[in-house]
Amino acid sequence: MHISHFRALSQDENGKLVYDEEVFQENVKQYVRSLAEKYNTVGTKRTFISTASGAEIVVEGGAYGWEIDQQKEMEQLLEEIKGGAVVSREPLYVSTAVTREGNEIGNTYVEVDLENQHMWFYKNGKLIVESDIISGLMTKKDCVTPEGVYSLNYKQKGKTLRGRQQSNGTYEYESWVDYWMPFNGGIGLHDVSWKPAFGGIIYKTDGSHGCINLPPSIASIVYENIEAGVPIVCFY
Repeated sequence: MHISHFRALSQDENGKLVYDEEVFQENVKQYVRSLAEKYNTVGTKRTFISTASGAEIVVEGGAYGWEIDQQKEMEQLLEEIKGGAVVSREPLYVSTAVTREGNEIGNTYVEVDLENQHMWFYKNGKLIVESDIISGLMTKKDCVTPEGVYSLNYKQKGKTLRGRQQSNGTYEYESWVDYWMPFNGGIGLHDVSWKPAFGGIIYKTDGSHGCINLPPSIASIVYENIEAGVPIVCFY
């Protein structure tokens, strides 16, 4: 791609065409924006086959998908164009998915059916483990687990989870977990040793602060088999 491919000329007070850096940069900026509008997929609607029902459902929202880093891509393009470089490359991304095919989820993912309070973890198309869960408390708005498609940020052994810090310096709650797997800000998959049961309607009256609570033995299996970037599909 050459500089001449982008409009970079304007007229001076005498009507003469002159090179205008501001016009050129705006033209490149608009081009990158058009790429983002065409190819970004974060938060888009995705069809997904529910394990529980076997039916095709639509999952919308979340932070999973492809998203071009418009500022960095613009800077890179400006450098390449002005340098006369001829390149063929992928854009620079803020976020990526595991594939461009289909719903972009692939065949390794965690399925969290929030209505049925059940989780399935598939790896390379094979079911690794499934379990009843406890998700966010439904009677408290800021505890409800959001639906959408996300990706595992990282995994960590041993973590103290804390709620909001109060005026006296203490926290709303503090809970130690052995297996911490966040995927949506402070929301993640983790073990819970203090719950006597999982599944059913527990989440409606004694749910979590938004996390997906798992029996310790299940959390251990998920932890040992999952890696950062694996899609987490949450739906009601």
